Amino acid sequence: MNPVELTATAATIVSVLLTVRRSLWQYPIGILATALFFVVFQQAQLYASAGLQIIFMGVQIYGWWFWLHGDSGKRPPIRSWSIRLVLSVCLIATVGGMASAFALGRLTDAQLPLADSLILGLSLSAQFLLDRKIIQHWAVWVVVNILSIAVYGSQGLTLTAWLYVGLLLNTGWGWWVWRRASRSTEVVV
Repeated sequence: MNPVELTATAATIVSVLLTVRRSLWQYPIGILATALFFVVFQQAQLYASAGLQIIFMGVQIYGWWFWLHGDSGKRPPIRSWSIRLVLSVCLIATVGGMASAFALGRLTDAQLPLADSLILGLSLSAQFLLDRKIIQHWAVWVVVNILSIAVYGSQGLTLTAWLYVGLLLNTGWGWWVWRRASRSTEVVV
């Protein structure tokens, strides 16, 4: 078993559990996990997923800041966006993912460039929504997790595929906890 994959998996589990609890500690631990998964995906020739880890580091730094200061200098509440706005974010990311797939397919020896790039685009959407404390991020993660299970499992990243099975199961619990917490503070945009 790859010790880097094992450590990245453990750090991701801790980060996701902290996300459900809405803890700021999700960010430094998540940054560690993404740095480790960069190595794992680079070695597996899943270049879009590897590149995603670099972007995730920056996005997580932004999320960390936003959760501390993003709502006029104070911590923002959990919010809900219209389905149209959430789908717009996902559509933009999907188009970007398709452009990435085209480039990876032509310029590299990437494995599964389209599916890998869709993971990239939709993960960015989900992380952006999470960083903005938009409750619908849980639904986007469901799609990402299902796609990730298939892609990573097919590439021999068995532990990572099982991690995404756990993450898929976690989305229901996470949504329920966030929904309960948002009832008194929900803002619809």
